[in-house]
Amino acid sequence: MQKASSRLRAVLHTLGRVVLALLLAVAALGQLVAWTSPSWWVPLLQYWPVQYVVLATGVWRDALGVWNVVLVAILLGLLLAIGRARGSGLLRPATVVAAAVLASSLGLWSYQVVDAKQAGADVGVFAPVVPFLKGTVAPDRSVTVGTVDGTDLDADLYLPDGADDGDGVPVVVYVHGGGFTGGAPAPSPYYPPLLERGYAVLDVSYRLASPERQTWDTAVADVGCALTWVTTEGPGVGLDPERVGTMGDSAGGQLAINAANLGALEELDPSCRTRGELPEVSAVVAGYPAVDGSAAYDQSGLGRAYGDQYVGGPPEEYPERYALTDSVNHLSGDGPPLLIYQGSADHLILPGPVRDFARASQEAGTTTRYVELPGQEHTTGGGLGTLSFGDLVGRDLTTQWFVEHL
Repeated sequence: MQKASSRLRAVLHTLGRVVLALLLAVAALGQLVAWTSPSWWVPLLQYWPVQYVVLATGVWRDALGVWNVVLVAILLGLLLAIGRARGSGLLRPATVVAAAVLASSLGLWSYQVVDAKQAGADVGVFAPVVPFLKGTVAPDRSVTVGTVDGTDLDADLYLPDGADDGDGVPVVVYVHGGGFTGGAPAPSPYYPPLLERGYAVLDVSYRLASPERQTWDTAVADVGCALTWVTTEGPGVGLDPERVGTMGDSAGGQLAINAANLGALEELDPSCRTRGELPEVSAVVAGYPAVDGSAAYDQSGLGRAYGDQYVGGPPEEYPERYALTDSVNHLSGDGPPLLIYQGSADHLILPGPVRDFARASQEAGTTTRYVELPGQEHTTGGGLGTLSFGDLVGRDLTTQWFVEHL
């Protein structure tokens, strides 16, 4: 009996050490990728399993926000207690690493809070107050904005108070992300503050790419279909088709930008209804948008995978297709005001090409603001479907942008 009990204690002690080591390793990797340029990682990002690990580490770090500091402090306290109990001193390697990670996470958090306030976001120092909260509301109804090739294009409609007063409320057409191959309309922490300010949200779907079907031209056309629904059917549910914005994240960010700019150029062919029924888009917000598929194809394994499914292959093989998907090709002085936000540690859509696109948009004469959130990964922590510090910053900037321009 005593031997069995001793074996159990030994197993539990070993398991505890493994868990501590894994937590410390993840925390250390999270800090390393936050402080280093994503371009340094390009050789490793060519291997999609490595890219997944880096992305997952960053998303969890960003979702925790200030709680990174708390958890690493707890890890350090446990390591110190173990070292003291065993008389092994305070300079054991794991303890030194934990102390360094704590200093790094505290420094990164301070940097992020100060930068967010300078960008104009109203965020607290201890945010999110509770990690992994949803921070969402349910849609008021679901609608079908069109049927294309036998596929219903469904959307979720969120309405603010007063939408049925008769005057019509401004509407933000939201386009979900998912690498053009996945995703669907779903509640988002970005919607409640928009609703509180009197904006409706139409969260739309589009046909997704697969190895058998590329959607490089149909996805943006489906967003155009949703926009024509706002014009033709929107007034019947309380929307004002004269005040329309588009918004999206990742793949959806590209589609939100391209639909608005192609519409301004009168080159958007909606997959339902007609060009003449497209509304004029007054403002655009894009989070970490996939604006340069040509660059993404060369920068990472997942970039190639998405390019192969969404476009059909590399830019050298399909230059005309990439000419449509790459957002820089649709810039003009007539484009609606554009806000782009992205994490500086984005290892899926690297910041360099997005930064270059924002600069080109400004040079083309479009009112453009580019905000880079320090140390934030792709989705800025929202990839788990919960409210993160990056979401708090992004939705503040988003609401301000639509209030100013829509």
